[in-house]
Amino acid sequence: MTTPQQPPPAQQQQQQLALAAAEALAVAGTVAEAMTIMGVALAALKLRRAAAEAMLSIVMGHPPDAAGFYGPATTHVARLNLVRRAQFLVASIKRTNADFASGDPQRVAEAMARERRYYEQHMLANWNREMAAAQVDSASMEWGRTLGWYTVVDRRTSPECRLANRKNFYADKMPSIGYPGMVHLHCRCQPGPPFPGARIMTPARVPFRGWPVPDNRPQRYPANSGAGR
Repeated sequence: MTTPQQPPPAQQQQQQLALAAAEALAVAGTVAEAMTIMGVALAALKLRRAAAEAMLSIVMGHPPDAAGFYGPATTHVARLNLVRRAQFLVASIKRTNADFASGDPQRVAEAMARERRYYEQHMLANWNREMAAAQVDSASMEWGRTLGWYTVVDRRTSPECRLANRKNFYADKMPSIGYPGMVHLHCRCQPGPPFPGARIMTPARVPFRGWPVPDNRPQRYPANSGAGR
């Protein structure tokens, strides 16, 4: 029997930091509480405390909208967004580590401004996923668990959206390319009634199954339950 290969120590430390970041964003109420959760993992990778505290202040200072879930798609996307926020946090700490190590106030200020811009873009992507998930949950309330993928087909349609058109998917199992409306920032796809006999799209792998759902939950946006185009 072959013994499973263990990841190298550096990779294990990276994974531990990502998990600690996700836990901190899910349960910590302050930067100090988050640092208590992440401190050991940060020290193992020799990442500066000042950089971590500064990036936590940016990420925790603008959490997702607080509201309840009303279906499996929004619950799934909340976990996905938690993972994405944790990944952003870790990446931002690494990007700014040398800036804080330099001791140059101007360099630190520029790094902070840059990361705020990046985080605004990140939150826009999170919001886009939340909106798409709300559309799916609304559609599943009308047409059931199995839904159809409706793509706007024109010269601007992406290859992924064109390929997904007129296929079916399960509302509680996000397709590997994401839900309709979240394939890319300007995705115009919509969920609607299932297509009779259409193939079911391959569901995404869920590496974060069982992770905690964050307290800051996506808002219940009014969803268009139409079939799309």
